[in-house]
Amino acid sequence: MQWRDADHNARMLENALRLTLIGAAALLAGNAFAADATALLQQYRCTICHADREVLAGPPWLDIAQRYRGQRQADVIVSAKIRAGARGAGLWNMPPHPEVSKADAAIMAKYILTIRN
Repeated sequence: MQWRDADHNARMLENALRLTLIGAAALLAGNAFAADATALLQQYRCTICHADREVLAGPPWLDIAQRYRGQRQADVIVSAKIRAGARGAGLWNMPPHPEVSKADAAIMAKYILTIRN
C-alpha cells in the first residue's frame, strides 16, 4: 500500500510540474504576443494617431475594444479596418494602410481587442 501511495504522490508531483511549466510557457507566449503587437503598432506608426486610453487624432484602442467587444469576428473586422481605413473613427477619417500585411493587421487587431479598463 505504501508503494502505491509513493507512486501516486510522484505522479501528482509530476502533473503539478507539468501544469506549472505549461502555465509559464503560456505567460511567456502572451508577453511575446503583446511585445510583437506593440512593436508592429509602432512600426506602422499607428501610435501617431492612437494610444491605449488617450484620444489623439483617432480613438483610443480601449474605445475600439469596447465598441467591438462581444461581436462575432471582431478581430476580422478590426483587422480589415486597419488595412482599408475607416470613416467616423475619430476627429478625422482613418486612411487605408495597404502596406500592412493581413498577418500583421490580425496581430494588431487581436492585441487592440484585449485592452480593458
